[in-house]
Amino acid sequence: MKHWMLAILAALAPLGLAQKPLQTLSWGGYGVRIEGKSEGEQVARVISSGRTRLEVRGWRLEASLVEVTGKAPKELLLTDYSGGAHCCFTHYLFTQEGGLRNLMFEEWGDGGIQEVRDLDGDGRAELITLGVYSYFAGLSFADSPGVTRVYAYDGIQFYDATRQFPARNLQEMQRYQSAFLEARKSGDAFGMKGSAMGYWVNALVIGRGAAAKGWLMQNAPLEVRKWLLDNEEAILNSTSAVRISYNRTLPPPERR
Repeated sequence: MKHWMLAILAALAPLGLAQKPLQTLSWGGYGVRIEGKSEGEQVARVISSGRTRLEVRGWRLEASLVEVTGKAPKELLLTDYSGGAHCCFTHYLFTQEGGLRNLMFEEWGDGGIQEVRDLDGDGRAELITLGVYSYFAGLSFADSPGVTRVYAYDGIQFYDATRQFPARNLQEMQRYQSAFLEARKSGDAFGMKGSAMGYWVNALVIGRGAAAKGWLMQNAPLEVRKWLLDNEEAILNSTSAVRISYNRTLPPPERR
């Protein structure tokens, strides 16, 4: 190759222009490109008329189109994964409705959006998500449970619609309950703790927390019951819109 060509390629490489894009797709009147960077990062660019209108930097980026607002064109979902053994996922959701804008930005840690599906047939897809309680209260990652939550878009913002669509949580409750009973047979204390918590939190987000707690208090060994009760405030706060406190100590009376 000519020396002048090598020089041009060397100059363009830091700009990401000499490399073939890792992914491209058309999004309405825009193009989307994901490019690799020399320092190991990746960048997603939304382009029109040859100009970058917005960019997102990450490590392992992936772009897809999903229908969330019910109006064409579909929305752009960017997923970034940091790499490593267990972490971390970040999601960005962009729309063209009302101009190019960001509908959602969420750093999930482990878990994240598992599926985007229209669950009620209204033309707007719901976000089916997983939140993982990584290493919660001494659990190993393998025993750390997860909770499924569903978010719906009402035309202005996302809201928690998990109680409207409880099917996934009921499935998870059954799965965790079966895992708990298997761990109890073998005497696996950590397995019981993780599966008991998974059963409870998936019940809590669909309004069945009291019944789930009652079942656990009847069927869990003392060590597991104590662990659940010691961590009850943190468990409830993780699924509640309002922070809960079990501190019943009143402030000292005012001195006159």
